[in-house]
Amino acid sequence: MLLLGRKNALERVAAFLLEMDERITPTGIMALPMTRRDIADYLGLTLETVSRALSRLQREGVLAFIGHNQREIVLRDRLQLASFDLPA
Repeated sequence: MLLLGRKNALERVAAFLLEMDERITPTGIMALPMTRRDIADYLGLTLETVSRALSRLQREGVLAFIGHNQREIVLRDRLQLASFDLPA
């Protein structure tokens, strides 16, 4: 519920990725356990909004996608990703 109340879409996606990174990624490659639609439902966003946020993070060099389904992610810059999760 805390994620839904005070953060914009990019901040929510960044917080989600950081949480998943802490839980499942000792190797630096994160295999997302959810589809983008499931992530959107979990974060209270639309599928398109989650896709735009992930694309922006990719353009900014924060993450890269591996494979065709884009469910495997390499976090290239955790500090920059964490900066998106900071309150304005």
